[in-house]
Amino acid sequence: MRSKLIPVITAVASTLLVAHAAAADQVQEQLKLMEQRMAEMENRLQTTTDQLQATSDELAAAKATVVEQQDLLIDSGLYEDEGLRSGAGSFFESVDVSGVAAASYNHRIIEGEETTGGNPLFKTPNANTFQLDQIWMIVDKAPTDESRGGFHVEFVSGQSAISQISGVNDGEVGVYSAYASYLAPIGNGVQVDVGKIPTPLGAEVVQTNGNYFITQGAVFGLQPVVHTGVSISTALTDELGFTAGVVNDVYSDTGISGDNDKAYYGQFQFAGESFGLNVGGIYGDADASACEIAPGANGRSDECTVSVVDVTLTADPTDNLSLWLNYDWFHANGAQLGGHGDAHGISGAGRLAVTEDIGLSGRVEYVWTEDTLTTDTTDGNAELLTATVTADKMLAEGLVGRVELRYDTLLNGNNGEGFAPRGDATGLRDDSLVALWQLFYEF
Repeated sequence: MRSKLIPVITAVASTLLVAHAAAADQVQEQLKLMEQRMAEMENRLQTTTDQLQATSDELAAAKATVVEQQDLLIDSGLYEDEGLRSGAGSFFESVDVSGVAAASYNHRIIEGEETTGGNPLFKTPNANTFQLDQIWMIVDKAPTDESRGGFHVEFVSGQSAISQISGVNDGEVGVYSAYASYLAPIGNGVQVDVGKIPTPLGAEVVQTNGNYFITQGAVFGLQPVVHTGVSISTALTDELGFTAGVVNDVYSDTGISGDNDKAYYGQFQFAGESFGLNVGGIYGDADASACEIAPGANGRSDECTVSVVDVTLTADPTDNLSLWLNYDWFHANGAQLGGHGDAHGISGAGRLAVTEDIGLSGRVEYVWTEDTLTTDTTDGNAELLTATVTADKMLAEGLVGRVELRYDTLLNGNNGEGFAPRGDATGLRDDSLVALWQLFYEF
């Protein structure tokens, strides 16, 4: 029995040893294959690393080139932070464009034989007609700390606009204002404007959407409108500003003047949270038409020296109520004025926002002349009273409709001699009542 067991054990052991040896050979073969694969992966990784380093070097060189080229473009003015641009593109990005288009119908309920509405201070001249009031286009590039040069131009056409600017009742296209500007780095900044400059005086302006009313008031008729000259303005504090200028003429929009006599103006402006006050005036040379309240009357032709003192008070007592009060004192010295002449005007107005889209405005004015504004022996004193009521409604975004009723009357004054050569002898009335309707779009 023992002799049979030993061979069996020997056979089994041999089989196991042979199998183990075969398995060991397979493991060795697999280990060799793994070592080869690892070597190949290391070679590939090194190649990839070399390629990445080369690419990184190329990118760094390209970035340096881009930065160098960008610096050259910035120095040449052809590149900004936003990117590559042209000179024209940058120009239009810095320019603001705005304006208004307005048309109206005027109906004279009470009128005389003339079409001035009863007095020369009424600045809407045409009666009983549809008319284009204003087409206004403003292009403005304001000077800033980053770009200290600028310009401003306002193109205008329309019956009411041109008649208020030049006194000519036509609809020709003209330039209301145009000037070049420089913001000097002095204090809070001093802006210098040279060219055709709107007056800083008064509570109302020619541009119709800048007023509560369709018509400008009688006190507006005592004030200059636009000058040719130089103006400086600065903010003294957050609330106080100052403006001063030297111009060719007090009233006349004189584009050129060979006369050494000029006009000079100045104004202080205070602006609080709900209260504002402007105090200013102008003094200097004026042409013949400014030597009387009614230009051309009584054959006057000499130039004279004129001064206008203007005080304008504004207030916003509530969120939906705005008010202003405007006083002007006109004084003239000239040989044909018998020594001197004066006129005073005071105007008060306000607008109540009844709703977000509807407003109601009212204005009352009193203007009086005194001393010798006439060349004859009669008393040159005269008194004028005006009352205006206007309702406005926003019909669409930017589009506003307005209706207005205005009454002007001469309280006394030798048949209005102090304002115009009219009266019973010429068949002209001393009062007028006008109803107006206007539609304007602002942009």
